[in-house]
Amino acid sequence: MDSPNFKMPDLDTFCLLDGLGLTATGQDVTASHGVITYRGIDPDEFCRECGVEGVPRGTVVRRLAYLRVGWRPTILHARVRTYRCIECRHVWRQDMTQAASA
Repeated sequence: MDSPNFKMPDLDTFCLLDGLGLTATGQDVTASHGVITYRGIDPDEFCRECGVEGVPRGTVVRRLAYLRVGWRPTILHARVRTYRCIECRHVWRQDMTQAASA
């Protein structure tokens, strides 16, 4: 019987991502390990050189952590958006310093 205190499963809260400005987007669990992918919630579209709004170019994956969740090792992969400034052509990645140092 379900307890009235139970809520829907939430990977963001379980993996402590909600306090880092991240949200889980997928998972892959095998017998030997698990992978959780996530992305930053806040966009970072303004150029750090000249302040003009940039254009999204794509994403790159950063491997940020290797930890144990339950009985298996779990790898956290961040999908980080990349941008290019339309004015000065500067290229940068979405700011993820709240979750991991550069």
